[in-house]
Amino acid sequence: MTLRQQLQNRNISEHGDRQITVECVHKAIPYGNACRELIHTADALAATPFAWSLKTLICYDIFHATEKILAGSDDPVPHFISILQDNAELLKAAAFRTEAYTQMPSQAFETLEQETGSHYGNLFNKFDEEHYFDEPLRLLRTRLERNRFDFSFMRGKRALDAGCGAGRYTFALRSLGFEEVVGLDCSIEGIAHAQQTADSCTMDGVSFTQSSVLDIPFADASFDFVFSNGVLHHTRDMQKGIEELLRVLKPGGKGFLYLIESPGGIFWDCIETLRAVMRDVPYESARRQFALMGVPAHRCFYILDHIMVPINIRSRPEQVEQMLQEAGAVSVRRLTRGTDFDRIERIHRQMPFCDVKYGVGENRYFFEKP
Repeated sequence: MTLRQQLQNRNISEHGDRQITVECVHKAIPYGNACRELIHTADALAATPFAWSLKTLICYDIFHATEKILAGSDDPVPHFISILQDNAELLKAAAFRTEAYTQMPSQAFETLEQETGSHYGNLFNKFDEEHYFDEPLRLLRTRLERNRFDFSFMRGKRALDAGCGAGRYTFALRSLGFEEVVGLDCSIEGIAHAQQTADSCTMDGVSFTQSSVLDIPFADASFDFVFSNGVLHHTRDMQKGIEELLRVLKPGGKGFLYLIESPGGIFWDCIETLRAVMRDVPYESARRQFALMGVPAHRCFYILDHIMVPINIRSRPEQVEQMLQEAGAVSVRRLTRGTDFDRIERIHRQMPFCDVKYGVGENRYFFEKP
């Protein structure tokens, strides 16, 4: 089986269901049994609105508590096990309360792309100005600066933001110096929000197109710079997406690619466990529960991003490098720095237990087209 087939077959359903691979429950790691028990307990609950709300509540609690553990200097494993066990006990205690009240209809989607686009479109559309404009600009500038990107390259250049969501990084790329930036995304909701924002602000040189990153509707060699920030790991064919990035990139052009990593330590084992817990919870139910809890839009996105998206494929660094090289990329370089809270930056700074907490860190890459 080729690398492409291996990656295509992981976590993907032919019918759009959230298919979950929780690798940690099959490995001899200290918290594997606690992850398994939590998932088993969650699966035993009836599929009712009460159960969905309960699962969403423990999803928030586990994610939030795990963040605090990872930020500390103690061995994270005992604390992580305790969090998982406490929430499993909560589910067991509440199991008898999951009466089957009338269920609200769950939104139906014809394709995985529509489902993914709707998921992100509804997460992005309530960001405040700080988290829509200022935060992505600050994060991107720091990541590029710390990895020695030549900002002078941007002058007079045209860039593509492939998988732009609601356009946060499209505007950031324009602010950093590109003359023109085109945002592309499959999300009808995301593109509508991005275009509305572009129409209401004074920034020129930004436009948006609704289409798939696996079938980019632009001619060969259309862009000087291509940017794909955490997108292709949510598609059926990452290799095809990378090939499309290289196709529309001009010879001598540069690219930026971010794909989620494996191994990922407790950080990703937590997310994969919560994906299994939340797999039958409707998107609108989770978003409504978070709103009732007063969770800000940017936090709602950060927590539910990978937990509820249909496809969430993690890759080893050597797999990413192989895909880039097979697509024709040269000068492939994995970024070893990030913002202060990036996992790769914490690994760079050799923070306590960073390998247990974060695995190899984010797969961010620079590459070029010969």
